[in-house]
Amino acid sequence: MRFNSRGGKLRCGLALISVLGLTALGPAQPAMADEVEFQPPPLSPATPPSGPLSVSGNFEPTQGCMQANTSGSSVEEKPWSQLVLGFEQAHEEGLTGAGKTVGVIDTGVNPHPRLNLNGGGGSAVPDGGANSDCDGHGTVVAGIIAASEDPSTGFVGVAPQSTIMSLRQSSSLFQDKAQNKTIGDTRTMAQAIQYAADQNVDVINISQSSCQSMAAAMADGGGYNNLLYNAVKNAYDKKIVIVAAAGNTQDSCQKNPSGNPTTAVLPAWFDEYVLTVGSIGQQGQPSEFTVPGPWVDVAAPGEDLAALDPGRGGSGVVNQLATGPQGEPGPIQGTSFAAPYVSGLAVLIKEKFPELSAKEVMDRIEKTTLSPGGPNGRNDIVGYGMIDPMAALSDVVPAEHGKQPAPAKPARLGADAIPQTDWAAMTIAVGGSLGGIGAVLFTAFLLNAVRTVRARRAGDDED
Repeated sequence: MRFNSRGGKLRCGLALISVLGLTALGPAQPAMADEVEFQPPPLSPATPPSGPLSVSGNFEPTQGCMQANTSGSSVEEKPWSQLVLGFEQAHEEGLTGAGKTVGVIDTGVNPHPRLNLNGGGGSAVPDGGANSDCDGHGTVVAGIIAASEDPSTGFVGVAPQSTIMSLRQSSSLFQDKAQNKTIGDTRTMAQAIQYAADQNVDVINISQSSCQSMAAAMADGGGYNNLLYNAVKNAYDKKIVIVAAAGNTQDSCQKNPSGNPTTAVLPAWFDEYVLTVGSIGQQGQPSEFTVPGPWVDVAAPGEDLAALDPGRGGSGVVNQLATGPQGEPGPIQGTSFAAPYVSGLAVLIKEKFPELSAKEVMDRIEKTTLSPGGPNGRNDIVGYGMIDPMAALSDVVPAEHGKQPAPAKPARLGADAIPQTDWAAMTIAVGGSLGGIGAVLFTAFLLNAVRTVRARRAGDDED
């Protein structure tokens, strides 16, 4: 079982969390078609760790922290993801996330002039605290959610006036050599979620995952899975929306066969309480790396993205980062960075509809997507489809009818007004038509008779 970040190709310099070790259980093993089901086991009493995250273990750095880009911004135009999603229209309508807080459970978040950070929720990494990010991963996530507008590029976060609470629960750059593991497991994730819930954040973004064989997941992953399950439910019960990435195909995160997963992805596995996000590319196609599963709910852009410069001391916007072993530039992509688009949308919905529960916010996002088609309008790769922010913020979804006025519908032609055969209505319509035709014929008969009589009288007068 490994605890993986979901940043796709964002490795090395960006230090994707691809080996945030738990106890090594080996690769996921295939299961028989009728052997397992994807539902997690029932909750059992388990109290998640309380208090802010703190350093534990003898972890030492294996390489230096990511530094800022010194060559300036590499972005020259507004990102495609922004143009496709169209969430800037919400900003024009006054929805910016003001007064809302997002808990970002990740590798930390570096200070950036375009981010509003609070004191943070502690750090399990022994370097710099919550508002520090050696890996760069968490800073990219935070910027997609909450960056204020960059005037030179037009880049802006989905909820640009929201506040970020960083919970630095993992890093691939620090290792405990005695235990041969890096920082971050389901226990520290459970603690981070519980602390964020205790602080009453509005949304929690988790762009990390623990991929486990289904058998290991059902066996409770050494006792930590149930802690995570309870922490997730505790937050959900407090109306906090938890958004998680679907995971990337790497290491123990393997593609699941449709309808019968062999690998559980946590916390996405706890689908009732979590909104899980897959990735799509510029042409609307599912990303090759996105991990399918029956818990995938929606999709968002996750390829060729722009982001705040995540290096220490960064101040600009970039669309490539050092990803190779020699520091070669590579694209910013992964389900890690699809998830924060959905987290930002959840913030805007909670700003506009503060009375909604976590389930109602999640339902609103799911039911206003651009559906991929197929049975029930969803599939295991992109869920119910790509998010549509303005529809989610404007439409009344079916479950909310009766609570507020339904949206105005366009007028339809009369031919569309009869959805099924209605013989009573049809009889009245046809009868009315026949009556009209009879009146016309009778009138024509009278006119013709009058003309005939007049013609005869004229003939008699001539005689």
